[in-house]
Amino acid sequence: MAQPALFTPLKIRNRELRNRIVIAPMCQYSAVDGCMTDWHVIHLGHLALSGAALLTIEATAVVPEGRITYGDTGLYDDATERAMGKVLESVRRWSDMPIALQLAHAGRKASTEVPWKGGKQIAPGAVNGWQTVSASDVPFLDSDVAPAATLPSKTALVTLTCEPLCTKVPL
Repeated sequence: MAQPALFTPLKIRNRELRNRIVIAPMCQYSAVDGCMTDWHVIHLGHLALSGAALLTIEATAVVPEGRITYGDTGLYDDATERAMGKVLESVRRWSDMPIALQLAHAGRKASTEVPWKGGKQIAPGAVNGWQTVSASDVPFLDSDVAPAATLPSKTALVTLTCEPLCTKVPL
């Protein structure tokens, strides 16, 4: 009987995965000011020992305003970089599973409450809220505060600031 394709290796460019099981990114809403916490060590560490071929880290904002909620992870300054590095260092002590990272910017869907508290937008100026930034000034819901429309120069700035940080963290 032939081995199921799910358990056969898969080559993607120069990376060979030992099987075809990929752990999708799962938002944990457990970061503090964009910084991963001990929760992430447990969560990602557990998944890294699962036997899957690739682990994907949850949506990680490239700027603070790009977080979906105040509990989202980020990779936009030295503190968020250090926190992610600490988590990955811990996971790497026990697993050599390849790790991917989902970079994200929530745009007009940003500045929301965590899902178990309703997930509605938190207005700028309210506790845990901020002004959303998007490609247009159209709000996600009619009841939401409209986002500030970005200019091409701001988008370029986000790309330039993210680039050096993204290459420093060993995934």
